[in-house]
Amino acid sequence: MFSSRAAPPTVRIVHSGKACNVEEERYSERVYTIKEEETLELQCLVTGHPRPQIRWTKTAGGASDRQGDPTLQNETLKITNISRHQGGRYYCKAENGLGSPAIRSIRVDVYFLDDPMITVHQSVGESKEHFYFERTVFLRCVANSNPPVHYSWRRGREALTQGSDAGVEIYEPFFTQDYAVYSCISSVRSVCGITDKSARFNLNNRT
Repeated sequence: MFSSRAAPPTVRIVHSGKACNVEEERYSERVYTIKEEETLELQCLVTGHPRPQIRWTKTAGGASDRQGDPTLQNETLKITNISRHQGGRYYCKAENGLGSPAIRSIRVDVYFLDDPMITVHQSVGESKEHFYFERTVFLRCVANSNPPVHYSWRRGREALTQGSDAGVEIYEPFFTQDYAVYSCISSVRSVCGITDKSARFNLNNRT
């Protein structure tokens, strides 16, 4: 009669969903990158006899967050329509009473890019000659993202070299009629297939 020998648990995590990127980091944990609103699917592959009990846990900011999700007791952890707040470090723990529990972790990085918003600040000052007022309009662009966002600016169809950061400064003497539509383009350089987003501001004499 064949009888299985008792064996302590082993565990490894594999991804079975759609990933933008999986980094196998040599000296630290693996990083699994996924776009917001896609489905996260991780499998915990275990060996051991008797069959180990499996539990998934998530640690965010040092506090264990077990979520009341029944799938956390299964080999497969599945989160449909994942949100940016569900990124973090996921652990699979297997134990069968022999030796120490086996634990593996993988870090899930959720990528997203929100629509940018332009804010407008204006300063008006009198010139020394008192012939005209001069004004400076400051446009600022803000978009929440992961990874960090890169901004560029256009004035009509012309790219502005000064707008490589989040802001652009427009100096316009009050008497000019040099008005235009300014656009801020926010980009995460197409990672995960995330397309650029833009916002427009129409600078005119009523600004």
